[in-house]
Amino acid sequence: MPPDPEGFSIGLSATRTLLIEGSKLYSPTGKDEHAVLSSPAMIMEMELACVDSIRSYIPASVGFHVDVKHIAPAPAGVTVETSATLIEIDGRKLRFKVETTFGKILIGTGAHRRAIIDY
Repeated sequence: MPPDPEGFSIGLSATRTLLIEGSKLYSPTGKDEHAVLSSPAMIMEMELACVDSIRSYIPASVGFHVDVKHIAPAPAGVTVETSATLIEIDGRKLRFKVETTFGKILIGTGAHRRAIIDY
């Protein structure tokens, strides 16, 4: 049965900020001065932004599809913003538009799908 809580609708959104440091980094050369935001760290922030956007309405969901492009680097020490917007509700399946930016630079973009689950 699809969710029906008051206020749960397309357009719900959330934004997260992340300081790029430590385990969030990847260096293609192995040198610290070349370290940038890793794709797995960016994708994790995208998933967490999706969860944040529906947390007040849906007790539990699980990600089942990620379709994103990591299109620009974000260097160590900067803060990026990741946003997620709910764009489709199909029964228990949800689809989100996700983006990560560094200032006005688009770092990553795409879609993430989650399924509402019962415990």
